[in-house]
Amino acid sequence: MLSCKVHLLKSNVSRPKFQIPLTFTGIFILNLLNYLTFISMKKIFPLAGRSLFAAGALSALFFFSCKNDPKVTPVNPQDIAANTVNVRMEAAATTLNPYLPTTGYSRYVQQRIFQTLGEIDPKTLEFKPLLIKNIPALRKVTEGPYAGSLAYDFEILDEAKWDNGTPVTGKDVEFTLKVIMHPGLPTEVYRGYFEYLKGFDIDPANPKKFTAYFSQYYMLMLESMCGVAILPAYNYDPANALASIPLTDFLDKKKSAQLAANPSAKAFATTFQEPKFINDKNFVSGSGPYRLETTDGDQGATLIKKENWWGDAAAQKNPLLAAYPARLVYKIVLDEAAVENLLKTDALDVAVQISPAKFLEMKQNAALGAKYDFQTLGATQYNRWAFNLRNPKFQDKLVRQALAHVVDYDYLINNVMQGLAQRIVGPINPAKSFYAKDLALPDFNIEKAKSLLAEAGWKDTDGNGIVDKVVKGKKTDLTLSLMATTKSKVNELTALSIQETAQRAGIKVEIVAVDIEKLIQDTKQGNFETAIYGAALHPGLVELYQSFHSASLAPKGDNRTGFTKADSVIVAIRTTENEATRNALYLKAQQIIHDEVPEVYLYAPLQRIVVAKKFDYVITANRPGYYEQMFQLKAQQ
Repeated sequence: MLSCKVHLLKSNVSRPKFQIPLTFTGIFILNLLNYLTFISMKKIFPLAGRSLFAAGALSALFFFSCKNDPKVTPVNPQDIAANTVNVRMEAAATTLNPYLPTTGYSRYVQQRIFQTLGEIDPKTLEFKPLLIKNIPALRKVTEGPYAGSLAYDFEILDEAKWDNGTPVTGKDVEFTLKVIMHPGLPTEVYRGYFEYLKGFDIDPANPKKFTAYFSQYYMLMLESMCGVAILPAYNYDPANALASIPLTDFLDKKKSAQLAANPSAKAFATTFQEPKFINDKNFVSGSGPYRLETTDGDQGATLIKKENWWGDAAAQKNPLLAAYPARLVYKIVLDEAAVENLLKTDALDVAVQISPAKFLEMKQNAALGAKYDFQTLGATQYNRWAFNLRNPKFQDKLVRQALAHVVDYDYLINNVMQGLAQRIVGPINPAKSFYAKDLALPDFNIEKAKSLLAEAGWKDTDGNGIVDKVVKGKKTDLTLSLMATTKSKVNELTALSIQETAQRAGIKVEIVAVDIEKLIQDTKQGNFETAIYGAALHPGLVELYQSFHSASLAPKGDNRTGFTKADSVIVAIRTTENEATRNALYLKAQQIIHDEVPEVYLYAPLQRIVVAKKFDYVITANRPGYYEQMFQLKAQQ
């Protein structure tokens, strides 16, 4: 197996070089959600995320006669146990449908069941073909109904097929785009990536060939097409309810609005969101190597390798299709003492997101060191303290600027993160040429915070230690709620530190402990004042539209803070082809975000991965840092 050396970002902590076997599939994503979007790159750098969308769920109109239950290769149970990869996760994969709201943990499981057209290579971090034969080149259309537009021509692998034996075709891609653009589905966060999609043609002579047309240049138009999880049209829509509605109707805003009242479209949207298409193994099916065996809510999920999966024969030509384990088990383990015990008993093979203190402690354990490698990789996300700008307390940017100075950044990085983190100035990968490296990082400065608060009219007039101000005729103390997932030791210590240092500036912070699902739900609905949560750092061009443009305001989009001050610059970034001009626009957008402070950038944590030595494993700078389907048992000595 080929391997490559990856050199990590410099920091004050020594980190070893590590090996990445040259095999990979997977997302996000993500980041995207996040999920996440990517552009091809020529250099390895440690800030990465997964593909734009993770994998999907299945048809609301499924029939068992479709033979949708793939066979699993019968093997000795002991062989299955040996060839099982046990993955620790912090939250359950509750939604195995990429086009319904969910967490990144669900997406990590989804992507083993479903596939995208393209994928990020773990060695080069370049986009490579997955379901398609080649990454297409952009061409300008000179004749026909789409003359003057831009186009990409795709061809799906001859071998690619669904679980019922039918081929994956352009019809499935077209159907997936209809799902994304469906006005009755909660897919707004994805639609911004296809704002300039104009048309879609399938080759009548070969349904595996299709062309996507765009009305104008958009920096992520290729990555958007390559990053969506392709759904089987036969399984989601056996009655062809959406087949009679042209994709162009979904792409046209006026016609799309009318589709919301279309009986067939409404019925499809209702059924699509039923629970059975979220986590029922009889309805979850994709073109990927694994099928869902069990999902037990907070207990985790199990995937089983399909018998005679089509990708096995194609993996020699495309190593991104390789899938070795017979079973993938995702275990929800929150308590770090429990994680350590499971590692000691060989019940886990890969674990991430362990607190830095526990990670370093276990690394010194000789017994664990004999069985596991302890790897640190470059940051793939950043942690932020986000503010709800709709709240009157945050409408004055001087207050938000003051909050940026009550954070003890050195304590967070050196104590909470044990040096396994770095500071960043904004939501851009520091390795990128358009990262605003000249912007000053806010310092921990209580006196400066007090001065900014006073300038905004917040002073302690009654001597109770909390600054106050007359708001709507009533004296109001500056008391803020801080929502955080405190089951994570890192988040707990971060929240406690902010609470203590903010008090020195006369700000009372009340910590609200929630789980990750509650935090996502409440921040999406705007039911928060401040919150600590993470976001992906992408390796390529960064799409700020989803998180910072007014058209993406939550709950429909992913702009949870309500920030609206950089709309025109963000749109210009998306549609500017000249790199130098686009980079200048990126710098301008970061300057606006830096001045307006919709969120405070706490730190970008390095990935911390514990992985079993019994495998030839694949780890990478791409989030979440491992590709469990590529883990291959070493030959017994």
